[in-house]
Amino acid sequence: MKIVQASERKWLANQLRHRKGNILIKDMLEGEDGSPENYKFFLSKESADFFSPRHRHPWDQIRFCLEGSVPIGPRKTVDAGEIGYFPEGVHYGPQDGDDRFVAILQFGGASGQGILSSDQVNRGFDELSSEGVFKDGVFRRKSGSGKRNQDGYAAVWEKITGQEMINPPPRYKEPVVMNPKHFAWRPAPGFPGIMQREIGSFSERGTRIDFYNLIPGARRAIPDTPHLRLLYVVKGTGKCGDHPYRRHTSMELAPGEKIRFTPKSGTEILAITIPSVMALGLNAA
Repeated sequence: MKIVQASERKWLANQLRHRKGNILIKDMLEGEDGSPENYKFFLSKESADFFSPRHRHPWDQIRFCLEGSVPIGPRKTVDAGEIGYFPEGVHYGPQDGDDRFVAILQFGGASGQGILSSDQVNRGFDELSSEGVFKDGVFRRKSGSGKRNQDGYAAVWEKITGQEMINPPPRYKEPVVMNPKHFAWRPAPGFPGIMQREIGSFSERGTRIDFYNLIPGARRAIPDTPHLRLLYVVKGTGKCGDHPYRRHTSMELAPGEKIRFTPKSGTEILAITIPSVMALGLNAA
């Protein structure tokens, strides 16, 4: 198990320089760079002046809005307490609006193309800066080979990988926005003291979103899974094994790994299960 306390991580600026405006990012967990299984989970404070044009990407994304409202299109938002699934190949945006605080997971989708790490994105930005300028989320080329005007992330992707960024055909028409509070809490069978909200399962990869409520009073085990799972503490305090947890504590569980909590106060956990692209025999690049 990997466990990260948000209070021990620093807020970093200028991590999305290919976009416009101010954003602070606190990196929490990440996968293996260069692998179709790569992922990055981080907390994001986006200012009202942060702007991203309408775009899409060849990987999946989940956004859990903690404060404010995340704009994802004209008159479309992910509001505080809501969670959005952004499938690979699906357009969304433009993004501009009020200040917001969001927990974000970005990970390779079922097409198996993976995702660039933050270091790769920043390196791509630096290398492209000698060939043009980034303005309002778009790369405007002045020299070198490639498109004259291109989405900033797509330009970075192609600079780093040396390959055209090809978005898979969209499986969904638009991002899926869900309100967890409208899902019923149900007892998790075989796991005393655990209530579960089953939010959804997505694409042929079978990515799952669940919430668990842990009732104080005894050690509690949440259902295990044969897949990689990421846990994020929405509220509550206690111990996970020998480690303390509090709001924003984040954990990575290896496939099949079991975990026990000793909640000191009522605890709510967001659990995201990510089956392996390779193990499922999907179109890994």
